[in-house]
Amino acid sequence: MSSKKLKNTKDRKCFRMINGVLVERTVKDVIPALQTNAEGLKKVLDDLVKQYKTKQDELEKWKKKNNVQVVQS
Repeated sequence: MSSKKLKNTKDRKCFRMINGVLVERTVKDVIPALQTNAEGLKKVLDDLVKQYKTKQDELEKWKKKNNVQVVQS
């Protein structure tokens, strides 16, 4: 369900796992936490992609410096 659909059902109850405990909440209580979690995950993913590209560039420089060629069979 998208957040647009959930906004119409703010008083509907839902369940969320918090530290291994299943907790009953309403949709209006859970949506902000889910949005925060989603934003945090996007930020972490962006950081990991940047780190990957940096390591990839370092590997390419090292391969050129040490005259290493990758042979694929």
